[in-house]
Amino acid sequence: MNKIGYQTAVLRDHFFSITLGMCLLCTTYGLRADAQKTTATPVSRYSVVDLGYFMAREIDERPGLNVYGHVAAWQVIAQTHVDAALVGAESSKLIAGTPESINSFAFGINDDDDLVGILESRGDLRYTQAFWYRNGSLQILPTLGGGSAAAKSINRKGLVVGNAQTAGHQTHAATWTNGQVHDLGTLLGGGVSRAFGANDSGDIAGESNATVNGKVHAVLWTHDRIHDLGILPGGSFSSAQAVNRKHQVVGFADDSDGSSKAVLFWGGRVIDLGSLGDDPSSALSINDAGQIVGTSPLAEGKMRAFLWEAGHLYNLNQLIPERSGWLLLTAYQINAKGQILAYGFHEGHTHACLLTPMALSQKSSR
Repeated sequence: MNKIGYQTAVLRDHFFSITLGMCLLCTTYGLRADAQKTTATPVSRYSVVDLGYFMAREIDERPGLNVYGHVAAWQVIAQTHVDAALVGAESSKLIAGTPESINSFAFGINDDDDLVGILESRGDLRYTQAFWYRNGSLQILPTLGGGSAAAKSINRKGLVVGNAQTAGHQTHAATWTNGQVHDLGTLLGGGVSRAFGANDSGDIAGESNATVNGKVHAVLWTHDRIHDLGILPGGSFSSAQAVNRKHQVVGFADDSDGSSKAVLFWGGRVIDLGSLGDDPSSALSINDAGQIVGTSPLAEGKMRAFLWEAGHLYNLNQLIPERSGWLLLTAYQINAKGQILAYGFHEGHTHACLLTPMALSQKSSR
């Protein structure tokens, strides 16, 4: 059931940069405020497909994943420039930029294989254009009157979210519908906001400050209204990275010690999901089953990809075949089927990979 259907080169070691799980306990069962790190004997739950060579960007500029296991990402071309790419397990399609751009990166993908991302200017890499790629056509999305914009995510209905510069040179969260831009604004008194993800109902996760030059708080836009999701006790900032259809939001926040924690925003609470041993930790994606993925260190500097579900935090390296040759560092996305887009070391190089639940792999092979 491969929707890509493009006659393109087989993806191997030329893919440049490409994944959160949890089954939240409903109110019926109660939700534990403190995640439990599993110490059970490792059991292989996922098969791993290598998606090729990978180099990461900032944590909020991560590749996307849809329900078919297709990926929005980017590839390095002849070590001279970067092209956005639509990537599958066996093939990829490059999306060229414009004559004025030098690099392109795709961050979001929906189930129709529409891609969104940025084009970097040849003249100044700081100024980017937001784009929407659909049915072979690349559309440049407008700014809010300023010089740059970035598209980060697109939902099933074609709602594009990201941020754009205003005429006053401020960065505001923005949406694009049918190519038209809309300013989502900021918290009252704030000057900066950004949007990172949207569910299929149009709820949008992001961040905004409430004072000019102040620290940001995680926010959720619903029906064009902004809601402050709060911070951890004693903390000073938070950020929302993704939201599912149940309004369960994930991201990160600092605590009273200044350590950044992976958190869940739900029911008016900011819930520390725990860590694999140290800080900082970040929760990056959540599916409608409540599974969360992200990254957390075992010890200082030793980052590992994690899965959070049903109150337990799992090191994803313990859930793949023991002799797979992978060391997973970050899990970027998790889709409705439980597939996880991750990256890490494979045979001494940084590669991206797609993790598929064993049960799903066995079902597909029948």
